[in-house]
Amino acid sequence: MLKSIIALEVLLIAADAPVPADSASESVKIAHQGRERRYLLHAPPSRSRPAPLVLVFHGGSETPEHMEEISGFSALADRRGFVVAYPEAVERAWADGRNSTHAEQIGVDDVGFARAIVADISRRIDVDRTRVYATGPSNGGIFSVRVGCEAADLVAAIGPVIGAIAAPLAPRCHPSEPIAVVGIQSVADPMVPFTGGEVGEHNHFARGGRVESSRATQELWRTLDGCRPDPALTDLAIRASDGTSVTRRRYSGCRAGVDVEWYEIAGGGHRWPPHVARQALVERLARRQLGVSSQNIDATETLWAFFSAHAKR
Repeated sequence: MLKSIIALEVLLIAADAPVPADSASESVKIAHQGRERRYLLHAPPSRSRPAPLVLVFHGGSETPEHMEEISGFSALADRRGFVVAYPEAVERAWADGRNSTHAEQIGVDDVGFARAIVADISRRIDVDRTRVYATGPSNGGIFSVRVGCEAADLVAAIGPVIGAIAAPLAPRCHPSEPIAVVGIQSVADPMVPFTGGEVGEHNHFARGGRVESSRATQELWRTLDGCRPDPALTDLAIRASDGTSVTRRRYSGCRAGVDVEWYEIAGGGHRWPPHVARQALVERLARRQLGVSSQNIDATETLWAFFSAHAKR
């Protein structure tokens, strides 16, 4: 089962690859905690100066290169003039707060690694330190929430995709300052349960451990950021008849000019939207194992639109 899931993920990446970026990305190695770590850096030649920086943490079992292809963030960075970094986890899984990944069991400090990456890039490139953001799917999305909890001084906003807050982390999530939060979660996710609970076992690299529900994660950030309790609900326009629909939940009146908003995908599965495999067989396998990839929201465009509207004061 494990080999078939990994093979499926690789096929999906190959079949779902978006338009390639105009410029190449660079593999960078740095030392952290006495071990060699790596990240993929995409810095468009035509970029803002100083440039915003988006950290995109891959899902469990994936790689920086996979994440670059799945998300299309590098191509978007070329058009919008920001910098993207795709960090690489130890043994392909992040220490996201569930206490279930190998990285946590051997004491890997991935939040410290995120800090080290930002510092390393800042020595290479003129980075706008008021506009650093963190996102990722699944294990990477759960970890981006941990970055928000423990490194609010580093990031202006986080954007977890198909990933809620780890249950053991929730009671001790005390950010040092308000940050903006945007989430994209699927109601029918077969792996990271929308209603909370044990993370599914399709992924050997990052399975197990508990997460809070999507709504509990929203409520946590609403409370931490001092937003009003009742969100404004907006149904996004249906662009494709794929059995999914998207509702935006936006919390207003937050402190320090931040915002908290969530996009809930009814009928959506455990996949970065809106990619669908061009090969019919691959897509059937993906739907069987991971559910539907909604064509009614573009996660990358949605995240960047939110990020670009939020900077630290």
